[in-house]
Amino acid sequence: MSTLSLTNETSFDASQPAVMEGGMTFWAGLSFGTASFVQYLILSGHITLPHPALMGVLWMAAAIAFVLFGIVFKVGSDRLMLQQPAVRRFRAVWGTLILGAAVVIAALMIMMVKFGAAANASFIISPIALSVYGVGWRVAGVMTGKSWPKWLSLGAFGTAIGLALLAGRPEQSLAYAAALFVFAILPGLSLLLRPVN
Repeated sequence: MSTLSLTNETSFDASQPAVMEGGMTFWAGLSFGTASFVQYLILSGHITLPHPALMGVLWMAAAIAFVLFGIVFKVGSDRLMLQQPAVRRFRAVWGTLILGAAVVIAALMIMMVKFGAAANASFIISPIALSVYGVGWRVAGVMTGKSWPKWLSLGAFGTAIGLALLAGRPEQSLAYAAALFVFAILPGLSLLLRPVN
């Protein structure tokens, strides 16, 4: 389901609690976490790129992988379960958050390039993205009435601050990859195996 479904308000029954489904979070974490780890290897000198522009290709490939596996083909997600309005509502919220994060990051990167700070533009991605995970897990807790997502939310918020402190260092990319493992891959996989309402 895409974020476009949010325009169709009649598709959801707001009286029913949302059901957490982990496909989008799992694939986002796996795609972008892998890209972040590879970026760490590049920035730390373990891998040499023939051209700096290939770093952008790395992140575009991660975005394409996420869209294909997590949104278009919904790999690993239960097809029958995805038809439930409560699951569709949950995925729509996460999709909107991810889209919003992408727009904010793109806008900030454009401004940094415009103001001559292009060399540091990549360091803004991880704190913003992890802040969005914090919002997402908090919203998930509110939508489902579960308390455990709030701990993921608080952890993601705190880690986002830590990532901001690491800006300009290769270790930021490694820390972001680890954070995505904790705040996206593990909970996403857990929810894929056993969705929670």
